[in-house]
Amino acid sequence: MVKEDAVSRFCAAAAELSIVVEPVRYPDGTRTAIAAAAAIGCELSQIAKSLVCSGPDGAVLALTAGHNRLDLEKLSKIVGGHVRMATPEEARVASGYAIGGTPPFAHPVPIPAWIDPALLAHELVYAAAGAPDACFPISSAKLQQITDAKPLDFVVSR
Repeated sequence: MVKEDAVSRFCAAAAELSIVVEPVRYPDGTRTAIAAAAAIGCELSQIAKSLVCSGPDGAVLALTAGHNRLDLEKLSKIVGGHVRMATPEEARVASGYAIGGTPPFAHPVPIPAWIDPALLAHELVYAAAGAPDACFPISSAKLQQITDAKPLDFVVSR
């Protein structure tokens, strides 16, 4: 029941921004990038991880390709102060969603965002839709536009 509410809430929040999303539910879950890519049947690098971090001025969002790992030192230099992963509670407060289902937009308050250039190499990417078993497809260009994310190198490639 909670999952349905979170996905519905995300869809409604996206609609308020004039963004139509079409989430798909996956019974085996999409909590991790590897699980999401397997469920969707896409490249791991097409999964857009929405990683909420805590920076000197509040939450920051790192939209990271599924095959890459966030480099907090690089992100700290970009942000201009110490950045750490948000606690689950901090992430929920900032984004409105639990870790594993955090969407890249439609948060209570917009979160400053950066995007992994590896995501922009794909025309289509997949992001969480509010719950750990729901994802939606979106063009990488539209994702960057909606989130106003700056493409910069803040990852460790795997």
